[in-house]
Amino acid sequence: MKLTVDFSTLHRAVAPLGKVVTNFTITSRSTEIESIGSHLIKGLILGKDIQLDEIDGSDGILNYDGHQVMLYIPDQGEDIEAVLIDGKQGRRIHVAECSTLELMRNTGRFKRYDVINRVDGLFPVFGSMHSYQEEIKGEAALGVCKNCLKILNYKGYATQSYAVKEMVFNHFSFEQFFEVYSSYFKSLPTNSNKVSSSYTADWPAISSKLRSDLNYTCEQCGVCLVNDSKLLHTHHINGNKADNGSDNLRVLCADCHKKQPHHGHIYVSNTDVLKINQLRREQHKFDVFDFNNLRECADTALDGLLQKCQSMGLPGAELGIGINNNSNMVAIDLCWPRRKVAVLINMDNAKVLRSHGWNVFTAFDALNNFETFQAKVR
Repeated sequence: MKLTVDFSTLHRAVAPLGKVVTNFTITSRSTEIESIGSHLIKGLILGKDIQLDEIDGSDGILNYDGHQVMLYIPDQGEDIEAVLIDGKQGRRIHVAECSTLELMRNTGRFKRYDVINRVDGLFPVFGSMHSYQEEIKGEAALGVCKNCLKILNYKGYATQSYAVKEMVFNHFSFEQFFEVYSSYFKSLPTNSNKVSSSYTADWPAISSKLRSDLNYTCEQCGVCLVNDSKLLHTHHINGNKADNGSDNLRVLCADCHKKQPHHGHIYVSNTDVLKINQLRREQHKFDVFDFNNLRECADTALDGLLQKCQSMGLPGAELGIGINNNSNMVAIDLCWPRRKVAVLINMDNAKVLRSHGWNVFTAFDALNNFETFQAKVR
């Protein structure tokens, strides 16, 4: 059977890089046609394939095989009518390994949860009332669990005033949340309601020339990526990809690009952030380490911890540091080198660092054992 594939979407996706690779072939294996995304959709909607004990919350953020997931109780009981009108009156959505989930496990009520991965903010719910004979079903805009926000210090939730906490809760976006913590996942979740605009046909050439003219240097942080040009993008300031006027274009490294307003959907791997920060350090872009500078350049998944450290008056950390281990450089996301304290997003290298005398934490462990962490850092 002949298969025709339209790669226009792929071309648009890689257009910011200024290069489109077309000389490749696709090998199909019939037994591998069903992707992990397909498996998630079936498992999460039907609630059969994915078991609760397969959900990993060891890094704080809930995930299944490297993909973002959430836990919630679809049965809203007799409150169903009120919940369908105002979802924030219902049972909450869990995005992290919080105290509520721990309590539900310990009291034998954890099996009430369903797994889901949609990020549009609507969740299938049901319930019944004494005045109705039949079950009521629908979709509700359920609110996020406040204990999850607290345990992650999302947007400084744990250290803010009551008014600010309520604002964070009321304006919470599941899509934006997973964009902030995208380094913990293999890819960003997709929102089927989004419609993306197209780049113009001459965009690759425009982007390539502009980056070359600026010697592959980020206009925001100043890092030069001449030998790592794939990490340098061209940004449309007003978000209109058809507007290629010079006053609407800005050359940015992938990290700075992702942190532009409304650009969190750009996926930047933890490996790429580590590389950019390594180069920033080598090029003396980190001569001053204050928390504002750190938060601008650190992986967004570390922001909750950085805000906590700042509020508690801890000394500033450093970015872009690595240690040499048998001629291999082991990169560190965030560290206090004089104290030999490191925070890692990917814990694969934790054992190596510990063998060199480092105290290693995940951001989640540092937040949840902050007194111990603080004592190590001071």
